[in-house]
Amino acid sequence: MIKYILLTPLLFVVSFVSAQTEVQPCSAHKHLRELLKEESFRKQYDKDQAQLKLEELGHQQNKAGTIYTVPVVFHVLHNGGSENISNEQILDGLRILNRDFRKQNPDVSNVVSNFQSLAADIEVEFVLATNAPNGECFNGITRTRSPRTEDTGSDIYDGFDQVDAVVAGNDVYQGYWDPSKYLNIFICKSIGGAAGYTNYPSNFYAGSMYGNGIFSLSNYIGSIGTSSGYTSRTLTHEVGHWINLPHTWGSTNEPALQTNCGSDDGISDTPNTIGVQSCNLSESTCGTLANVENYMDYSYCSKMFTTGQKSRMRTALNSSIAGRNNLWKASNLNEVGASGALTLCKADFSTENNLVCSGVSVPFTDNSLHNPTSWSWSFPGGVPSTSTSQNPSVVYSSPGEYSVSLMVRGSGDSISVTKNQYITVLNETGIAPIQEDFENLIIIPSDKWFINSFNQNETWELTNAASSKSVRIDNSNKTLGSIDELISTTTTLDLNLSASISFDYAFAEKQDDNSDKLKLYVSKDCGQTWVLKKSLSSSSLKTAPNTSSFFIPNISQWKTATVSSNSLSSFLESDFRIKFVFENGGGNNVYIDNINIDGPVSISENNLIRKVKLYPNPAKEQINVNFYNKKRVKQFVIKTYDVVGKELGVVYDAELPEGDQVFKVNIANYKPGVYFISVGNNAESKQYKFIKE
Repeated sequence: MIKYILLTPLLFVVSFVSAQTEVQPCSAHKHLRELLKEESFRKQYDKDQAQLKLEELGHQQNKAGTIYTVPVVFHVLHNGGSENISNEQILDGLRILNRDFRKQNPDVSNVVSNFQSLAADIEVEFVLATNAPNGECFNGITRTRSPRTEDTGSDIYDGFDQVDAVVAGNDVYQGYWDPSKYLNIFICKSIGGAAGYTNYPSNFYAGSMYGNGIFSLSNYIGSIGTSSGYTSRTLTHEVGHWINLPHTWGSTNEPALQTNCGSDDGISDTPNTIGVQSCNLSESTCGTLANVENYMDYSYCSKMFTTGQKSRMRTALNSSIAGRNNLWKASNLNEVGASGALTLCKADFSTENNLVCSGVSVPFTDNSLHNPTSWSWSFPGGVPSTSTSQNPSVVYSSPGEYSVSLMVRGSGDSISVTKNQYITVLNETGIAPIQEDFENLIIIPSDKWFINSFNQNETWELTNAASSKSVRIDNSNKTLGSIDELISTTTTLDLNLSASISFDYAFAEKQDDNSDKLKLYVSKDCGQTWVLKKSLSSSSLKTAPNTSSFFIPNISQWKTATVSSNSLSSFLESDFRIKFVFENGGGNNVYIDNINIDGPVSISENNLIRKVKLYPNPAKEQINVNFYNKKRVKQFVIKTYDVVGKELGVVYDAELPEGDQVFKVNIANYKPGVYFISVGNNAESKQYKFIKE
């Protein structure tokens, strides 16, 4: 893939102050001008535009006649935020796109009289594709969880192939969406300050689902949800670009410049104009009244395309350039499922959270395709145990794993699906303080830790590689933008009025521009909602020098992160959970160890030591205390306490050198039960729980 492919977007940019989020004009035209200096691009670009011009002159029948149907797929790139807009909002955006291209918008009757006769029905319609590349039926919308949702206007210029891998490899169908078969529309949280962007048709992008696709901000899709009527016509504008329409003043992103009178869009019935950024219907700077209400201007009172623009767009749809002429052919419409009535083809369902606590109501959403008319649910272990509602809610009272089944009917047919062990009702681990050093775990997921991998490849795993057991993500060859979660079961913090969290971590970059992130979230409602409490990225996440080799940290290449008791004061609940989220930014492996949820006997957070291990734990006669001391300490103290905080003995009280330390603690005379070992100096110490068998 040639990296500078993505340096050529035609961006629809606006700048306004209203209730909407402010979107500033961008500088994509500068990239275009730079790209035109590249001989290979310039030659192909000029060749394609010349051919399209000849085809328009030679094929006048393209001006009217056949209605062309274009199959569309919306790819939602999101990171779990408001950018993951609803199906209803996307469908509203598709409705508005069709309305505008078929001249069915009511406001077209208000077009300035000079242009009333030029307002055109483009005779192009857009229909959701319902067959994925692998032949599986779907609803025309894919959802890919990726931090790239915020990079598609900046890093995308340098990392096109990496974004390609994120979507093509990680949407639910895990495939390549051929741009000669689908119009791919990518919905994102941020695209570098623009409302949307795309490219003119060009064979330079042949086979590229991104070079031939459209990118749009999530809050510029449709007129409902996170968008509004004021921002609802971005797709109309961008699809105009996608079918070879420039802005009314020409191929730049700089409206309102006097010099624009010296350029043109090449279409005879759109008068020469400087371009506007407001609804100035009397604009005539270039000598003639401008078509300010054109969809290809920035006026935000756009209402129409002209007949000349219609001819140009229909020419592009009849051209082999970039495969546009294959999209609307009957054979392709049949293949992608965009040719007519839909019949029942799939039973499916989902729930936002399938790791729940007992007594929590679990709402289920029917995702069956297409047009089911009745539903029959089975919920073993749940209340109710059966339902005929389309979207029921169920309560589970006992810990365990539960299967869910659904049968749907439609047009006389029925289809069933069963998802085994789909719902996990968590078993509370007890009252903090809790230490997790992973030494006693055999595998994850377990009854204590759960994994959520949005990319279904290498994820959190137990490893002995780093001197003792820890959890790791083999990030050395993982897909850029992939997200992996490590989620705890529930813990009670009711009695821990000074509870805090600490954990050890190790990470190495491959190179300085890696953008990996490790985040810690907490929840007080069993994971129904999460609050970010710690975010490590860039220099704060890095614990070792850059390396392209498989990273395994030595004992000095660990750091400790803490969340203070003050930060957790509002989370003293019985359904407390924590969640680690790692976002791949191109770096190397990441490790986590010694996760501590501290109780009331904690004195303070310790910055002196790393990688504290108590083993074996539980223990009978002796327990070993192993840690790394990052600097020499004049007086270092190790003591044992009982569960109520009574001091039982002093293990060590002297100067401690820097380095790896091992202490053996005799507990043969201790009664069976829970105890603590305090490690630190007189000013700073930290407590670790152990069990005497």
